[in-house]
Amino acid sequence: MLAQGPERSAQLSAHGATLRSWLDSAVQAVPPAARERAAEVAQVASNALAPHAEAVRRICHRLHPVFAPTIAAATPHVEHAAKWCNQHMAALEPWQLVLLTAVATLVAARLLRGLRSAVRIVQDKGWSQLVAGFLLDLPLVRGRVAREQASLAAKVREDLQKKAAAGGAPPALRALPRSGSAPNDVKRQLKYKEAEDMRFADGDSRVSGTVYMAGAVHKQLLSEAYAMFTLTNPMHSDVFPSVRKMEGEVVAMTASILGGGPSGDPGVCGSMTSGGTESILTAVKASRDYMAAKRGITEPEMVVAVSAHAAFVKAAEYFKIRLIKLPVGADYRLSAAAVRGAIGPNTVLVVASAVGFPHGVMDHVEDIAKVTHRRGIPLHVDCCLGGFVLPFARKLGHRVPSFDFSVPGVTSISTDTHKFGMAHKGTSVVLYRSSDIRRHQFTSITDWTGGLYISPGFAGSRSGALIATAWASLVHLGEEGFMVACETMMKSAQQFIAGVEAIDGLEVVGQPEMTVVAFKASRRQATRSAGGLDIYKVNDLLSQAGWHLNALQRPAALHICLTAAHSQGIVQLLLRDLKEAVQTVLKDPQGKGDGEGMAPLYGMAATVPDRRIVSQFLVAYQDALLEAM
Repeated sequence: MLAQGPERSAQLSAHGATLRSWLDSAVQAVPPAARERAAEVAQVASNALAPHAEAVRRICHRLHPVFAPTIAAATPHVEHAAKWCNQHMAALEPWQLVLLTAVATLVAARLLRGLRSAVRIVQDKGWSQLVAGFLLDLPLVRGRVAREQASLAAKVREDLQKKAAAGGAPPALRALPRSGSAPNDVKRQLKYKEAEDMRFADGDSRVSGTVYMAGAVHKQLLSEAYAMFTLTNPMHSDVFPSVRKMEGEVVAMTASILGGGPSGDPGVCGSMTSGGTESILTAVKASRDYMAAKRGITEPEMVVAVSAHAAFVKAAEYFKIRLIKLPVGADYRLSAAAVRGAIGPNTVLVVASAVGFPHGVMDHVEDIAKVTHRRGIPLHVDCCLGGFVLPFARKLGHRVPSFDFSVPGVTSISTDTHKFGMAHKGTSVVLYRSSDIRRHQFTSITDWTGGLYISPGFAGSRSGALIATAWASLVHLGEEGFMVACETMMKSAQQFIAGVEAIDGLEVVGQPEMTVVAFKASRRQATRSAGGLDIYKVNDLLSQAGWHLNALQRPAALHICLTAAHSQGIVQLLLRDLKEAVQTVLKDPQGKGDGEGMAPLYGMAATVPDRRIVSQFLVAYQDALLEAM
């Protein structure tokens, strides 16, 4: 039981005297020089805090009349509660008090954990999503939604089956043939399948990105390189030392153009992966484990912009990382101020893009790096698109802010050799500031009955032939070849930007740093008509004309990624068709078209508050794609 009156005062005085004695002893144990330095630091801190303390005192003085009546009214109730508590606790044994305290602490901790979880759910999903999800989970609604989803999945499957049948190819194989086919018959079947794909002549691509290389000589060289190393596997480096060496050289060559190597930071290292997504997953996993080892973080968080590549969302799902999404500014770039406010004690990685996939603009990497470097938090720069363009665009005199390992604070970079590196699909490079971080991407197993095992990434066996094509592409083009390709592509991008700005009703999104150009309905067009220009209907008309652009959302926009496969002539043709499509939609804003385009889907996605409905459509579509038809 708590002591009362004079006895309580005496106890407090005795405890205070004991505490002062302990403090005096501790101070005497500190060397005089250290005491003087501590006094100086304390004085400096006191001087710095004095103005703020005075401000707080003034605020408290002004608020005192407001809260004084409430405090006065609550004081008797608090004293009564304390008295009641003391009376009821008096009958308990000391061990019972300890046990009760422990139980109460555990219950309070559990309640706080639940409250924190609830707050995080609200922060991550938002009230509209939660309310919509609650309504759609009601029994009467849930059944109807399930039936609609089943109907939607059936329609998706039916549409894909119709398209497959219209191609004229033989029926899909649904079981392993009993007997094998002769080589010529296999080739004939492959020809049938190949006929369904788009054809790509040099400079004549009508697709955004997808095909990045041009030149018959370059393509033939890569095909021959693939054939030479078709049976190799870097997992067996003792059997195939050639591909091991080529992987190391590809990593070194890539590092040399991104702030590493002999003329940059010599500690930059890395490895090859199967593509940009795997490079991103690998860097996220390595950074998470690095911070777990360095700071003991067990509830990791990752800070990204809403414009960051979808692979970071996938990484968060795979590696159980809480994803903190930040809005971009009016320039469509992630700012240092936004990052500074989002970093917390559990942050294991901050992500910046150079450039971002949606709008082709670069986040404020240098400013963000200052924040993360000061806090000791890894910063990954996603250069999957820009890695083999931005360094050369800068040398050509284009505006390219610093973004690579030349920026202190950048700890990892992902860049794709199979995009603007102009190699065959299936290769990318992930780079790290030092091997201290890279080693956390490895998996080493020492007690397996199959022997000692180590793997640098997610894959075990890999294609050495793809490594050879990446090596061949970099060596064949060299710096001069990439400079020539970059200059041509940047001219095409400038041509397209000028053409879009000349079309009444359109405007370019942001200020692109390279050859990814996004555009949307202009603000002046939106003010002239109630509904504005439906950019998705424009996209549907372009699709009917044979173009394949990427549809974006928030804001509604389209983009094209211009590559070496786009000539200036094809860009001019696209601008002509784009202008005609815009004029057609403006003349008939309510036109329904053939009803099979993407406009209805994106229109629905923009209005449905519960994103699960849109997700279910995507799942049904992916299920159908994986079926044999």
